[in-house]
Amino acid sequence: MTSTTLTSTGKLTRAIERPRPLTRVMAWELRRFRASRLFWLQALGFFCLSSFVIWTQQIPLTLNHAHAKVPFFGFVAGTSAWGLLMILPSGTLLLLGMLLPFVNADGVSRDLSRRTHELLMATALPTWAYVWGRYLIGLLLSLGLALLLLAAILGTGLFLHLTITDYPLPEIGNLLVIWIGMVASATVLVSSLSFALGTLLPRLTTLVKIALLVAWFVGVQMISIVLGQASHAANFSLPAWYIHWDPTSEGIALVMLSKYFTDFSNLAEKAATSTAQTQHILLTVENTLIDIGGWFAPHLLLAGLSLVLVLVAALAFKRSRDTLS
Repeated sequence: MTSTTLTSTGKLTRAIERPRPLTRVMAWELRRFRASRLFWLQALGFFCLSSFVIWTQQIPLTLNHAHAKVPFFGFVAGTSAWGLLMILPSGTLLLLGMLLPFVNADGVSRDLSRRTHELLMATALPTWAYVWGRYLIGLLLSLGLALLLLAAILGTGLFLHLTITDYPLPEIGNLLVIWIGMVASATVLVSSLSFALGTLLPRLTTLVKIALLVAWFVGVQMISIVLGQASHAANFSLPAWYIHWDPTSEGIALVMLSKYFTDFSNLAEKAATSTAQTQHILLTVENTLIDIGGWFAPHLLLAGLSLVLVLVAALAFKRSRDTLS
C-alpha cells in the first residue's frame, strides 16, 4: 500500500514539474496584464481616440484651376487607401508608436524595481523562457492594440458610409495591405526595440520610454516640416532610400499625396465633363493602392531585424542582480 502511494505521488510530482517554462512565463505575464486596470484604460482610450481621429478626417479636395473642365469641391475619405496613407503616419500610428514603449519596456526590469528579481532567478526557470515569455506577451498585446486600430478604421468607415453621401466603404484588401505594411510592421519594430533596450538597460527604462516616444514624434514631425519646406525649393527631395525605410511612414505618405492628386487631376481633366463624373473618378482613384513595392518590403524587413535585437537582449541578460546594476 505504501509502495503504491509513493509511486503515485512520484508520478504526480513529475507531471506537475513537466517543463513548459515558456508557457508558464507567458501565463504569468498575461495574468498580470489582465489584472492591470491602467492597461485596459489605455487600450480603451486608444480605441476611442483612434475612432475620433478617423471620424474627423475628411480631407478637403479642390479642382478649380484653368485646366479643369469642371470645377470640383469634395473630400478624400479618411478610410480610403489615399486617405489612410495620408492620415495614419501623423495621426493614429503616431499615437500607437508613442504608446508602445510603455507596454513593452518594463517586461524584465519590472521585477528588478519590485525587488522580486532574486526570487525568480533563484528558481529553475530557464533564462531564455523568462525573457522570451515576457517579450511575446508584450508583443501579443501590442498587436492587439494594432488590431484595435484596424477595428476603428473599419467601424468608423462603415458608419461614415451609412451617414455621409459619396463616402466609400473601406476596401478590405487595400486596408489590410496598409495595416500590415505600416501599422503591424511599426508595432513589431517599436515593441521589440522597447523591450530590448529595457532589458539591456533595466535601470534606465523610464529614459528608454521617453527617448523612444520623443524619437517617434520627432521622426514624424521633422519629415513633415522638411518636406513642407522643400516643396518651395526647386529640385529638392529626400533620398528615396530614406523615404522607403522610414519606419514612421511619414515620408512615403507625403510623397503619395502628390502622386494621388496628380493621378486624379489628370483623369478628371481628360474624362470628366460633369461633377458626377469627377466624383466617380475620385472614388476610383482614392480606393486604388499605388506604388507599395518601394516601402512595403523594407518595413517588413525592419520588423524582422528588430527580432534580432530581442535575441541579443536575451543572450546578454544576466541572472545576477549585480550584473544588472
